[in-house]
Amino acid sequence: MNEDKKVSVILCFYNEEKYLAKSIDSVLTQTYSNFELILVNDGSTDHSEEIVKNYHDNRIVYKTYEGNKHLAYARNRGLELATGDYIAFFDGDDIMVSNKLEKQVSYLNEHKDIMIVSGGFSYMDSEGNVEKKIIEPRYLDDEHIRAFFLFGNCIANGATMFRREVIDKYHLYLDESNSASEDWRYWISVLPYGKFANMNECFYYYRVNHGSKAKSIMKKDEQEYYNKVNEILEVAWKTRGFLLNTEDISFIHTFLCELERIWKPKDIVCGINLYKKIKRQISILSLEEGNVILQLFRQCWFQEYHVYWGVKKVIGMFRGDQK
Repeated sequence: MNEDKKVSVILCFYNEEKYLAKSIDSVLTQTYSNFELILVNDGSTDHSEEIVKNYHDNRIVYKTYEGNKHLAYARNRGLELATGDYIAFFDGDDIMVSNKLEKQVSYLNEHKDIMIVSGGFSYMDSEGNVEKKIIEPRYLDDEHIRAFFLFGNCIANGATMFRREVIDKYHLYLDESNSASEDWRYWISVLPYGKFANMNECFYYYRVNHGSKAKSIMKKDEQEYYNKVNEILEVAWKTRGFLLNTEDISFIHTFLCELERIWKPKDIVCGINLYKKIKRQISILSLEEGNVILQLFRQCWFQEYHVYWGVKKVIGMFRGDQK
């Protein structure tokens, strides 16, 4: 394979001494060799730095920073250092499949209109045991990915690769003020500038039972986490030209993003009105993915709507209500 394109793999870590070496090794042993591995130490207090210094590979760029400033900060420092044509994010406790870089470089070379490509993954426990089941991407094409970003994230961060135009031409960096889902927020900022795609392949092993950063934030302050996700949703809809109020965004978060059950008639009415509101605005905005947005709304919400009426019917039967 022609290796004229250089890849910058940005691997950020914080106190990952137990897993870091295997994560680094999975990158260094890729079948595609034209890459730089940018290791960003986000203030680790364990033996992570000692592990890094045991490596002597001229493709490694190592930077360490005082104090744990979190993932968005660390990735931004990596983006500032990156010199590759393509860029990939990775975490210090995951493992990259050996041909991940090769396949994605080939894909981006062949699909000049795609700005970001991602794919699937498999879960791996704290001991390194990998599940056979592959978590395949929810959607593969740009239209569906673009539409789903209004309700959630369908891009697996550790499986991504994107063009450095994101930095050079559009100067896009991660939002360091919102730690709830910094990757989802970042992809939303990229949406206006290029197409997305998912490959239906497993590109990395995602370690679970190891303390999710997002979950730790949620446990620390559940309301703060809820508010930060609301901020992301608000940006997502506003970026696409929609005019939604605070109540609309909260409804989308609760019933379409978190998929909480709808039990109250007023929520059903609210959902119907919001659907009509979005439909009207889509006709004005003339979005190519407008029909897909409405389809996803129905899939997420009417599922809960049917749950409501199903329960009501059962209760009616017990009360002798045959209506």
